[in-house]
This record gives sequence, C-alpha cells and structure tokens, in this order.
Amino acid sequence: MPLPRPLCTRLPIEVESALEQHFYEQGWAPSEGLRAIILEWLALNRYPKIEFRETSAGRRSALREGPEVWEIAASAGPSRAMSAAVGQCFAGVRSDALEEALSYARAHRDEIDPLVARAERLAAR
Repeated sequence: MPLPRPLCTRLPIEVESALEQHFYEQGWAPSEGLRAIILEWLALNRYPKIEFRETSAGRRSALREGPEVWEIAASAGPSRAMSAAVGQCFAGVRSDALEEALSYARAHRDEIDPLVARAERLAAR
C-alpha cells in the first residue's frame, strides 16, 4: 500500500529498542514493521472479536478463542457471506463473531484468499 507521505515520530529509546527487537524477530525492516503494527491495531479497533496469532506459518487473523478467519471464509465460499452452512460448520461460535470474521475476510481478501486457496489445493491432493 503506497503511502502519500512519510510519518515521523519520536519514541523513548526503550520503546525503539523493543520495536527493533520485535522487527528483527519478525524479519521486518523498520518501515514494514511499523506499517504492520499500525494496520493490526486499526483492524483490532474495527473488528474487536478478531485477534492476531503467531503460528508456525506466520501471523494470522483469528476469532478470539476461536478458529482462524481463513477457515471461516473457506466455509463461506467466494462470497464470504454468512449462511446456515457456516453456522453449522462452527456451531460453537456465536453468529455475530462469524459475521465479523467474514466482514474482516471481505475487507482483507489479499490476506485471506491466498490462505483459502492454499487449503483448497492441499485438500484436492
């Protein structure tokens, strides 16, 4: 996502050091890391039922104490719309949480669609 202009800020040295350590652990350059953190923070504020988890396959969006968003999106099909089938697939999950996960999936197709496509490829083998 291209930025229209750089954003500068001043941080206490301990915060800068903690960020540098986190970026190093994630394999991020500073700009990439700040962008990722800010985008996650914005998503957490817009979708309060979503969290981000560190997995062996990378950082992924998921419902708090629930399945990953891509799993819910896969059950919904390309429309990423709520249906009885989605509700049945995730019977123990509240419908408002499923709706929020699907809303997130629609808004973040660039993140979710490749995960769904990969799962479909693996299932087809």
